Amino acid sequence: MLQAAAQCPNDNALYAVNATPPSCPGSITAACMYGGEYVLVNVVAGNTYTFSTCGGTAFDTQITIYNNAGGASLGYNDDACGFQSTVTWVATFTGQLRVLVDEYPCLGNFSCANLTVTCVPPLVNSDCLYMLTLYDSFSDGWGTSFVGVSINGGAFQNYTLPSGPASTSIPLPVNIGDVIVLNYNASGTWQTDNSYTLTLGGGLLFSSGSPPVAGTVYAATVTCQPPPAALEDCIGAMTICSNVALNNNTNNTGAVVDINPGNSGCLDIQEFQGTWYIFSPSAGGDLGLTIQPDGPDDYDWAIWGPYPSGSSPGSICPPAGPPIRCAASSGPATFNNTGSYATGMGHATYSPPQFASTATSYGLPSTTDICPLVAPQRCGWVPGLQVAAGQVYLMYISNWTQTNTGFSLNWNLQNGASLECVILGFDGLAFSAEAHERAVSLNWSAAEAKPGRIYEVQRSVNGAAYDAIDAVASTGLGTQHYAIIDQQPLAGDITYRLRLLDADGATSYSEERLVRIAADEATLFMFPNPGSTHVEIYPPTSALGGTLLFRDAMARTVVRMPVDANTLRLDAALLNLGIYAVEVRDATGARIAQAKWVKE
Repeated sequence: MLQAAAQCPNDNALYAVNATPPSCPGSITAACMYGGEYVLVNVVAGNTYTFSTCGGTAFDTQITIYNNAGGASLGYNDDACGFQSTVTWVATFTGQLRVLVDEYPCLGNFSCANLTVTCVPPLVNSDCLYMLTLYDSFSDGWGTSFVGVSINGGAFQNYTLPSGPASTSIPLPVNIGDVIVLNYNASGTWQTDNSYTLTLGGGLLFSSGSPPVAGTVYAATVTCQPPPAALEDCIGAMTICSNVALNNNTNNTGAVVDINPGNSGCLDIQEFQGTWYIFSPSAGGDLGLTIQPDGPDDYDWAIWGPYPSGSSPGSICPPAGPPIRCAASSGPATFNNTGSYATGMGHATYSPPQFASTATSYGLPSTTDICPLVAPQRCGWVPGLQVAAGQVYLMYISNWTQTNTGFSLNWNLQNGASLECVILGFDGLAFSAEAHERAVSLNWSAAEAKPGRIYEVQRSVNGAAYDAIDAVASTGLGTQHYAIIDQQPLAGDITYRLRLLDADGATSYSEERLVRIAADEATLFMFPNPGSTHVEIYPPTSALGGTLLFRDAMARTVVRMPVDANTLRLDAALLNLGIYAVEVRDATGARIAQAKWVKE
């Protein structure tokens, strides 16, 4: 039964159109439903239906479902995703379902919500369900563009988005060991409107970014193990370790809509190419930062908090309210006002006062290219934070223009302030990874280690597929500290995590830690990359006497050659266009290096 407060003046008013997905699997969006309106959905017994207002709706929704023939409610949800709601229901009959969207509290129905209805057929002989979601930011359709999906070498099934809905989701039943391949046809107009994601259990397997890259872009073997949350989603926020500078270049939006009207502050409600971070002061003082784009670009950012000591993304994401610091001035406005595209807080000249209490919020909304602020205020800059030890903060840095231009972040810490290297996550676990030239130190502690637990250390070169590199057994003696050294890390941006294996069979994962390893002689280096007619390969010296392998998007070995020199040359003229997984194995067969090569 609905709460009385949720009933609106036009409660139980029929929405204009039927909201049955055109196919199953498939989805449809009922745009702009006001509080108290309902849609009718033709359902089939056994199918799973999801009804969701998540993703940018301006008011607090509640969803209730009924058999349209009469009777009590069959399902209800309030605030499953921030202020928005989601109901998932397995149809118990074939007929017509009434889906009621209510507003809390009723505010005169001046705003409306989009309700997305998704249908998934029963899984038949499938181990898990991948979800392919297509997005169109302008809702005018993809035209002739489409995503092709091939499973285990089968024919590509093509999916596109018609004019009208902003998104659609296609369930893909798969089995462990299947090889799934995605390609994209970019023949349609307005490619910057288009994007798509592949997810499993809410975890991001692949995100195309916008505009999507044409051709084969993803190939992987199905494990049915949900991946950890992406750094582009709040729940996957990267822990900022110590006071060192960091660099990043995000090219997608993740799989979760974290920014909404209730928490956006000066930011746009729509998410662009952004990354989430979490940090915690280890000592109190004054904290500022500078975000410097690598070129003439427009970066926006916001900070939320402070949260209690020990808070983790799982307990505070997405932010429940507006940020305490926020800057979204246009890049040209900032440049015209300061002579630089840099933005941030705590600047000695541009941020009067330079530092201020976290109890007072400061924000700079978007502007035209001309800065409206009067000196000493400057576009792009707000006062820094007066912080205390143990507090936890969330930060979102967004490339508003989506140009794939990166940025660097530098800290301005004064009056004793410093940053903690780790943040306690779930189950009292703290985990950090730190690069030292050609080695990575991995350290963790557990406040309540369980007897029989195994800590498996995993490493990934792409943030999606992980390999186990070591394992440590728990002592089961309360708070303990553990450490290993990865003596042969691969070059580039490497992600580490812990897989926790308990004696009762339960499995869980730590938060991810990202480190950057500079390339050197121990790295598998290929040039040119991308290439077309040939590629020169520089394997590590330890690979002499071993084997070099190229695998195509279907995981088939298409090249096998001995490593008998410090430089190898491969004639690639006969290779098909696409992405190749390349690895080097030593004389014993152990993999010692891997990389990707693209033929274009």
